[in-house]
Amino acid sequence: MTAIDSGSRWRLVACGALASLLVVAIYLHPPGLIAYLDQRVYDVLFRSAHHSHTTGRVVIVDLDDRSLEQLGRWPWPRSLLAELLTRIRGLGAASIGLDMVLPEPDETPPSIAPQSPAPDPSSRGLSVNDAALAAVLRDGSFVLGYSLDFGARDVKRTECVVHPLRVVTVQRDAAGELPLFRASPGICSLSALAGAANASGFLNAAPDRDGILRRMPLLIAHGDAVFPSLGLATLLPVLRPRRITVQADAGGAESLTLDDMVVPLDSRGGLLLHFRGGQGAFRHISAVDVLDDRVPPGTLRDRVVFLGSTAVGLRDTVTTPLDTAYPGVELHATVADTILRRDFVQRPRVAPLVEIGLTVAAGPIAALAVATAGVAWAAPLLGAVGVALWLGAGWLIGAKGIFISPLFPTAALAVAFTALVVVSFVIERGRADRTTGQLRQARDLFLHSLTSLTGTRDHDTGAHLLRTQRYMQTLCERLAGHPRFRDFLTPDTIDNLARLAPIHDIGKVGVSDFILRKPGPLTAEEWEEMRRHPSFGYQVIAEAEHRAGIRDDALLRLAKDVVQAHHERWDGTGYPDGLAGDDIPVAGRLVAVIDVYDALVSKRVYKDRIPHDEAVRMIVAERGTHFDPDVVDALVRVQDEWRRILSTLGDEGTDPMHP
Repeated sequence: MTAIDSGSRWRLVACGALASLLVVAIYLHPPGLIAYLDQRVYDVLFRSAHHSHTTGRVVIVDLDDRSLEQLGRWPWPRSLLAELLTRIRGLGAASIGLDMVLPEPDETPPSIAPQSPAPDPSSRGLSVNDAALAAVLRDGSFVLGYSLDFGARDVKRTECVVHPLRVVTVQRDAAGELPLFRASPGICSLSALAGAANASGFLNAAPDRDGILRRMPLLIAHGDAVFPSLGLATLLPVLRPRRITVQADAGGAESLTLDDMVVPLDSRGGLLLHFRGGQGAFRHISAVDVLDDRVPPGTLRDRVVFLGSTAVGLRDTVTTPLDTAYPGVELHATVADTILRRDFVQRPRVAPLVEIGLTVAAGPIAALAVATAGVAWAAPLLGAVGVALWLGAGWLIGAKGIFISPLFPTAALAVAFTALVVVSFVIERGRADRTTGQLRQARDLFLHSLTSLTGTRDHDTGAHLLRTQRYMQTLCERLAGHPRFRDFLTPDTIDNLARLAPIHDIGKVGVSDFILRKPGPLTAEEWEEMRRHPSFGYQVIAEAEHRAGIRDDALLRLAKDVVQAHHERWDGTGYPDGLAGDDIPVAGRLVAVIDVYDALVSKRVYKDRIPHDEAVRMIVAERGTHFDPDVVDALVRVQDEWRRILSTLGDEGTDPMHP
């Protein structure tokens, strides 16, 4: 692209700005597909930047397939569950979260004699198994799970024993409520069991609309109370915060502060999960190994333990950015591990403003690149800008835990560049059309000049030149479908050959008039001079090409073949180079037949014209010796057309330039 004027430059900038505004409009009101793509962008960046190591302080005791094979299918008698919890506590676990709900009484016989503390009087009326479990829950840092119901707002919380979180809120919404998801307790453990435990946490986790779980609520409100998730509730006995604060404003929740630790939240109290990998990222210990005392001492000491199942048929799985079957118990472990690491992924409140700002700037930047460097250079330049956006976004999420989506700024670059290419094409097309017209006029002037140069030595060139063009056109069109010629004889090449055919004898301007106009036979020396005219013609064109600074021009290359090779013979006995067969340029082979035919059927000072049919027979007789056999065959097929050309454009004059 050549330099453009300032008016065109500003039109390009305006076009780029309009493209950016279009993308901003889509940003503000995204269709479903765009929202889906933006979530996928988060997944791509997260996968590229995530770290696979955990704190090591969170461990999962797993009700795995091996445990079920050896100890029986789930549910186990709660006396056995009580024994398992006792063993976990005895191994030094700091806190134990149960990723399970125990809503029904257990009337099965105990599998083992309870080794837990004696049942409390409040456990009267419970089965032996339930009483044993309640006694264990009462004597340790155990956190029971429960589920919340988001539909039944009128369910009274007294139906379930759940443990609210004592928090201080900085601001509530206009209705005086916390800007959190609101729900009521749904499925809970037996009140005697839940009441025995020191804490409880909800298990709910809802994926995004595309089915991928990226965040999990840390807090959910019911009435005037706030309830923690199982992951947060299990972590609190370890952190022992003196003050818990929910920071909120008119736009929703902002953060959860545990003393000096600030946990970023989305507007509804959710935490973007910083997954440390797919399933198995955390250490799993089989429940049967705990019960059989096969766990080395210190393995669970001061650890945050989650009891859950990965056994086939029991585990609940979700799809995450890193895994398509992520166990539910590891979700709660991920919450606890993320908070312990203080390694959060967040989307700041200013993120939309940053994305809109980058999107607005992208269009004018693309326009300035196109206006300054041209389309060819602007493409890699803007591609580099797009790559920088993505690398920057990847660095932000990996190093700072901040998610800024590069989707819309990149889309603005692409949309603006596409629009600018169209606009530039229109501008350049107009300029190119003018330039092409001027170039074609210059080439036509060149050909007419060469033809006129030929005419200075020719008293009857007009009809001959026009016939030569027509002969070439029909011959090439016939040969264009031939396997040997189809790649060479393109429509443009055929057009150029037809225009160039009349200049084949331009080199005769270097031959003396005496030789050109001699009515009788030429001497050997005169023939030697005459045979130099192809080289003279080649030198004329080559010198003009050199002086004009032209390199490898297709038209001039054809022109040199036409004047240099039209007297070469198929058997190698021609001149000036003695080329043979396919070594002779195609243009020379074609002109050779045309030149001889027109010389035979035209009257010369040294001979009479011969009839068309006889001329064709004479050329056919030279098939494979003088002429390319396939070219001769093509002449035979178009001879009727040549006859009409001759009858229409024939003349009675002489042509001394064809000895």
